[in-house]
Amino acid sequence: MSSAVVFLLVTLGAVVVGSLVLWAAHRVRIVTPAEFQEQLRALAPRDGGAGVEQPSGIVRLEPGTEEER
Repeated sequence: MSSAVVFLLVTLGAVVVGSLVLWAAHRVRIVTPAEFQEQLRALAPRDGGAGVEQPSGIVRLEPGTEEER
């Protein structure tokens, strides 16, 4: 067998073995995605109490008269 054929076969073997090693390493690191309900629980607020009162967003610059109130 010529040296060129041996070189190609060794290179092909190294590529296949390297691909298998990378595939196996990737499979080990894959994390299973969380279930939909678990994701909702993680996003939900922790306390079960009443919601926080939000400001109206209206800010008076000057005190109004009695008629405006």
